[in-house]
Amino acid sequence: MELEQYYVLNRVLLSAIGLWPYDDFKVRQLRFILALLILILFNGTQFIKLFISKYSLDLLVQILPFVSVFMGFSIKYVTVYAMIGNIKEFQERLRSNWSALADDREIEIIQKQAINGRLFTIILAMFIYSTVFFLIFTQYIPILLDIIIPLNESRPRELIFPAVYFINQQKYFFILTIHAGIGLLIIATSGIATESFSFANALHAFGLFEIASYRMKRMLSEIYPQMCIDKQYIISRQRIIAAVDFHRRAIEYSELLKASFGQMYLILFIILVCSTSINLYYFAQIITTVTTGKLWDIFKSIILVILYIICLTMANYAGQKFIDCDTHFYRTICNTKWYNAPLETQKLIFFLIQKTTKCYKVDAGGMFSPCFEGLATGFSMTISYFMVIYSTST
Repeated sequence: MELEQYYVLNRVLLSAIGLWPYDDFKVRQLRFILALLILILFNGTQFIKLFISKYSLDLLVQILPFVSVFMGFSIKYVTVYAMIGNIKEFQERLRSNWSALADDREIEIIQKQAINGRLFTIILAMFIYSTVFFLIFTQYIPILLDIIIPLNESRPRELIFPAVYFINQQKYFFILTIHAGIGLLIIATSGIATESFSFANALHAFGLFEIASYRMKRMLSEIYPQMCIDKQYIISRQRIIAAVDFHRRAIEYSELLKASFGQMYLILFIILVCSTSINLYYFAQIITTVTTGKLWDIFKSIILVILYIICLTMANYAGQKFIDCDTHFYRTICNTKWYNAPLETQKLIFFLIQKTTKCYKVDAGGMFSPCFEGLATGFSMTISYFMVIYSTST
């Protein structure tokens, strides 16, 4: 089917970590268990560092922001696997919606959103993977410097993030970096796969709303006064039914998105706000204290801030887009030349206006409604928590 070409990258990413429901069950389960085991070991070594090391506020604020984010995406990975049937339902509804398209303009609308989803997946994958590989490469910089600019003694080798392995870190450095790199790649792949899949499906929902508006806009086109009233009513009624059908599809598709990812996004929102607030505190500490200022730590803090901005912006943009699309459908109904329609058709239009006065909104766990206002609220909360932490520690 033609639609498969637009979502092939999402399928490959989900399949790689055992989340594609159409793969062989045993193969899929094996991939999931292997990925989950790597995630547990990767996160566990950093948690152990917090518990067995002597308590230090600097160590806590250095490790906690990244560990919490890694744990958040790991939990989301497990949650998506538990709801793998929803991914199958998304695919079935996707095919049903594509098969219901009526003309070239509708195909163009839905193709545009599919292309945008594919482009978003490519850009996100390129950015995340390039960042991950750069982080992995930086672990080997001391080794390269020892070869290029040797000193009397070897430079200390450090892992990407502080961790405890209960073996000699310097002696088995390459093995440990391979383990840390694989763990980071699995987390990155799970994040890219789930985020790109949910955003691509959100874009598809936007396309459904747009098609509903397009059909409503054409409701009275090619209906002439010389036509008999009954024929005018039959044609306009069929077009209204077609428009309402796609609006219903859009709402149901959006509700499936909310049921699948809403609560998890609320948890991620809380984790990202808290971890970024702590990270900003650590960032302020290392740039104001000369003895502890490290370029490497500054760089990692900046990466986490960028990740936070991207996640929060995209989630709230999607939420705002749901509001805009449904509002546009309502305005399209109001802007139709209803006064030129037969009386029975006018009654249907007035009924639709009454039913669509309340704007549709998605929410995260019933507690947070993503929109541009929510984006400002998220940034404001992060800065406020950072100021509280900074003021109480100084």
